[in-house]
Amino acid sequence: MYFGKHIQKRQLDIPEYAASFVDYKALKKLIKKLSATPIIHAQDLTHSGSGLADSQASLQANKATFFFRLERELEKVNIFYLQKEAELKLRLKTLADRKKSLQARGLSASKLSTVFVTLDEGFRLFNSDLDKLQQFIEINQTAFSKILKKWDKTSKSRTKELYLSRAVEIQPCFNRDVIRDLSDQATSSLLELGAWAEGEKIEYVPSGDQQQRPQAGAQEDNDIEMQMQQAVNTGNVTLIMEWISRLGSTDEARERVNRIFLSTVNDAPLEMQKTLLETNLVDLSYVDEINERTCLHELAISGRAHSLTMVLERGADTTATDIYGRIPLHYACMRGHVEVIKDLVKYDSAHSMQGIESTSPSAAPVAESVDYKDLDNFTPLIHGIVHARFAAVQAVLELGARVDPSGEADHIPINLACQYGSVAIVDLLLQYHPQILPDAEGLYPQHLVPRSGRSPQILEMLKNYGANLDQPDKLYQWTPLFHAASEGHLSCLQSLLELGVDVDALDEKDLSAMYYAAWEGHLDCLRLLEKAGHGRGIAREEPAAAPATFQSILSSSAPIPASADMEAIPDLSLPPPIIPLRRYGHNFLDTTKTFIVISFDSQDSDAIEFYGDNKYPAARLTISSKSSDLIPRNIPLPIQDEFKVISFQIDNLDTFSIDFDIFPTFGSKVIARGAASSLVFSSRYSSSGNWHLELFDPRLRAIGRISFKYQVVTPFHGIPMEITQFATYWKATSQISSQPNALITGSSLSGDYMRIFVQATKDGVPVLYPSWAIPSTLASYGVRNDLISRLTYEQFSAIGKANGKGPESLKALLQSHPDQLAKRLATSWTSLHDVLEILPPQMHLDVHMLFPTKAEEELLQLGPTGNINEFVDASLKEVFDHASRLRGANEGFIRSIVFSSYNANICTALNWKQPNYPVLLCNDLGIEQAMSEEAEWPVYSSGRTTTSVKEAVRIAQSNNFMGLMCSSRLLELVPALIESVKTAGLVLIADVTNSTTQEQVARASFDALPDEVDGYLDNNAVLRFHESIDM
Repeated sequence: MYFGKHIQKRQLDIPEYAASFVDYKALKKLIKKLSATPIIHAQDLTHSGSGLADSQASLQANKATFFFRLERELEKVNIFYLQKEAELKLRLKTLADRKKSLQARGLSASKLSTVFVTLDEGFRLFNSDLDKLQQFIEINQTAFSKILKKWDKTSKSRTKELYLSRAVEIQPCFNRDVIRDLSDQATSSLLELGAWAEGEKIEYVPSGDQQQRPQAGAQEDNDIEMQMQQAVNTGNVTLIMEWISRLGSTDEARERVNRIFLSTVNDAPLEMQKTLLETNLVDLSYVDEINERTCLHELAISGRAHSLTMVLERGADTTATDIYGRIPLHYACMRGHVEVIKDLVKYDSAHSMQGIESTSPSAAPVAESVDYKDLDNFTPLIHGIVHARFAAVQAVLELGARVDPSGEADHIPINLACQYGSVAIVDLLLQYHPQILPDAEGLYPQHLVPRSGRSPQILEMLKNYGANLDQPDKLYQWTPLFHAASEGHLSCLQSLLELGVDVDALDEKDLSAMYYAAWEGHLDCLRLLEKAGHGRGIAREEPAAAPATFQSILSSSAPIPASADMEAIPDLSLPPPIIPLRRYGHNFLDTTKTFIVISFDSQDSDAIEFYGDNKYPAARLTISSKSSDLIPRNIPLPIQDEFKVISFQIDNLDTFSIDFDIFPTFGSKVIARGAASSLVFSSRYSSSGNWHLELFDPRLRAIGRISFKYQVVTPFHGIPMEITQFATYWKATSQISSQPNALITGSSLSGDYMRIFVQATKDGVPVLYPSWAIPSTLASYGVRNDLISRLTYEQFSAIGKANGKGPESLKALLQSHPDQLAKRLATSWTSLHDVLEILPPQMHLDVHMLFPTKAEEELLQLGPTGNINEFVDASLKEVFDHASRLRGANEGFIRSIVFSSYNANICTALNWKQPNYPVLLCNDLGIEQAMSEEAEWPVYSSGRTTTSVKEAVRIAQSNNFMGLMCSSRLLELVPALIESVKTAGLVLIADVTNSTTQEQVARASFDALPDEVDGYLDNNAVLRFHESIDM
């Protein structure tokens, strides 16, 4: 999202702070104006004699104008922050004093008691408001940085870092110490409060502070007050009246009676409440010192209509606001109490007839109570929509609630109803003829429905109302179809297509919805769009072709021919020539290091879950290790996509452990902690898996859990190939200045590579076989004792010999056609060692590694699978030993080898264990049907899996793979994906096996493929590269 849109959305989310944000939009306009105007004079003076000011004077004048405005924005932010800081400090002190006073009684309170609920809510509200202040600070700090960067770019200056360090960062609002201290105090108080409610005594304060104890008289008064609360709730009128008569009518007596009346208003019998009101000691405007609610707020929450009528008749103020800025009507709508809603509005209407002079100064205007906004800019109607209270929404609409926003900062009822997917509420709102407007993000109601994916039937309702289902949003120029395709909401996509939307609509990048469905890996959506579309927006417009000589220079590794005019002096205004940077091999593990990957990407549930009410408005996850020099990682919660995968290298796996600590965003008090010991990562049976850890609070109570996937890559256990003696592959990458995202990569890979399928037997020997199991009639009954992974190498060889296969029979096939040879190789019943020895050294190989993913293992009952590290080590050992033997026998000649796999964990292990051979990650996304043994495949193989192109690119980039292998069908459907892969600096191979492209490739080879494709896999047997790869 663009930052300008982001700051507008945050202003809508935090309306109380909206006016004090940096006016980012105005500053951008000012820069644009200054860049277009030579000089802006502070005064209208007549200049004579000197003519136009020189450029330096103009720059200084413009600079002064800009920074004057910038400093006013800085002052505005700082003044508002100091005001909020003072408010929060006072609130925290009030809460802490109240907590200490209650704890001083020496008695524990139930978590269901009014006292505990009020205090707990008060501290959580404080944390929520502190989080808002933190967001306010972060957004404004980012705004200052971005606007200074824009100024530097426009004015060709370098003032950003200096101004940030000397003017911005020294301001009190950007000093995190105060917020950290407030956060720590609130966190400690919540922990103490929870312990107190459960009868424990925990105080995070020095012992000297515990001396403030109430005197015996005060303790006795507190005990009596608790007894009176119980008497009120049980309806003991006699005891209460005796107590009141002893109190008298002093201010202190009124205070105590009011406190008891407010704390029991939701539980006391109606007759008891009448008795207390008749004493004339009850003040109906009395508010709780923490949440500032009156008895009317409490009754609106509980829905006690008879009690509410009684206090209304006695003049209770329906427009008094609490600490959230809410009036009782807000709570009645949140809880869906229709009778209470009607009583409140009826009383308002009758009361307003007498004028508003009798209302309290702080009350909301009576005439607008039905549309009154709280501090979040929520009206009663909005609260009813968000909480899905249809009856409440219907009631406030009948009572005159406004369905359209009154200003740009207001929430839009119909948009929120579409976002939350309430069909009945949307239908009801449409009957009141609301305007169809974009929200702060620039999304219309028709965009919010497919983005949330909750109720596709709303789309037809909106169309019948007159909404344009082809309306582009104001964010990325996406129509509703884009949101459905990108999010993978198939039902919404189906509904949109049935309603006749434009399938070929283009966004601001000239791409269609089909591209985003393919990029995100939503194959079902892709198929629907393919059937309905006409092929527009699946490929970017071709850029203007560069001169042939320029292209040849970039793509060729040969020396550049000399110019005809050796004395010619180039124009100095031109950029320097682009020299591709050749990189040899890739980064790999040192023999003393172990590579660990942790992923929080879970499709089933959130990575971090808190049990019950243990939720925190703003927190961060810190990952650290006391057993290694691992640099702690801080991840904001909830975990965003860019932080879902982390990796690190460690020295000793046997002693390694990881601590997962959850802190307040800017605090230092631990909220929860979990630890993963070395046993999680050092199992010899598996190098990857899923794990769940309980999260414990400082009192060692389980309050949540954290779930993650992990992979451990150990260094290669064997004799590696020395880089000084064995040349690695290379690739070269450069950029065209006019197209900063267009990467051009050359590579040493060329020619044909025979694909061989390698998997491991039960005793860890790499063998050639393309299927998980030997063909057997038992497989149809679910019996899988014929799995290769459950056979020893001796058993595997014996079965091969019984079928007339093995190393001896393979030697006679060397003169066969490559496709036939690949098919015979796949089922040759030989080991990887024997195949490498038998095949001629001039034959390049694509060693395709078969290993089931966790999903395949569970679905096909392939387990237990072996250890990935042991399988990869065994395969690499055979390849390395073979390369050493070849080098000794053929005076330095080495067979060219490429590794490939559909299993990302296998590819990761292969790449990190060695730098000599490139690795390709395969992806079957786009294949119409899964490969079956009955289909006409030249070589059938198991383990073909799919993932999104986005995820495949991320994995390949983060682990330095050579490139990706994708279905040619997918690339035909969405050619724009080619550019997306290529700009990531990856080689792209098209799998043309059994596709419509295969026949064309057979006739015209690479001429049948897009120019950007670097190679193709034919018949699942031969991997063919361009003679010279250019990307």
